[in-house]
Amino acid sequence: MIWLVALPCACSSQLTVGPDPSACQGDAGGADATTGPPADGATSLPDASPAAEASAGDAASAGCGEFTGDTVYTCSKDGNARGKCEADASPRVEVCPRGCLRSPTGQDAVCMGATATLDCTGSYGKTKAVNGDYYITAFGCWLDAAGVEHTDPGDNCLPSCLAQAKAAGLCDANGTGKDCEEKITWFTADAARFGCLARLRVTDPKSGKAVIALALDYGPACSVENGVSKAVLDTSGRIDRYLFGADQGATDKTLVHVVEVDPSTPLGPVP
Repeated sequence: MIWLVALPCACSSQLTVGPDPSACQGDAGGADATTGPPADGATSLPDASPAAEASAGDAASAGCGEFTGDTVYTCSKDGNARGKCEADASPRVEVCPRGCLRSPTGQDAVCMGATATLDCTGSYGKTKAVNGDYYITAFGCWLDAAGVEHTDPGDNCLPSCLAQAKAAGLCDANGTGKDCEEKITWFTADAARFGCLARLRVTDPKSGKAVIALALDYGPACSVENGVSKAVLDTSGRIDRYLFGADQGATDKTLVHVVEVDPSTPLGPVP
């Protein structure tokens, strides 16, 4: 992806993943991940699903289950809880009503809170919004449900994570960036926040519709986020149109809620 605006670097280390901060990347995120009533502009999400409650129960009935070997709190595969394995091989599991926020290796994952602040002063954001809320925008090359190609005159369709996608077998080894984006179709930018090839559940909090998407590119630019005072999730037009019926821009201020999920989670609409 090509961004025409580049600002001086002043990168944060709070809950970050991805490239070295010295590579001139911005920050987005902020407030401590504490629970409480939603602040103005924050999504109001329903209580954790019965599936999340069942997942916690499954862990208890099968030793530590998916948290086996975890000595610090780790997000569940579906992103709806956090847990760890106690010394007696029993699980300690906490349901996260707004989703679990993954932390760097060796640090406790936390349940998302209701608020977040923005600090994006580099080229593009690399810190997660600790409440999981973003404005959604559209970019890239993708295929619609009929297999029709859609291109983006403002983007080169050369994703920053192309090499990783090829190495993982997600894209053809000899294919172009455009080929890769069209093959995946359900993709996002924001890989400097979540890490290349992270899988994200992107939900419209008003309708409850959700998709699983792959973080495939960096961006969006800090100038975009600072212009709306909020972290932005840039997604393929396929995602925008599935969730909202049309491409969204930053100034539309259309909210989505984002939770990281297990890398094995299938891409596309959530049943």
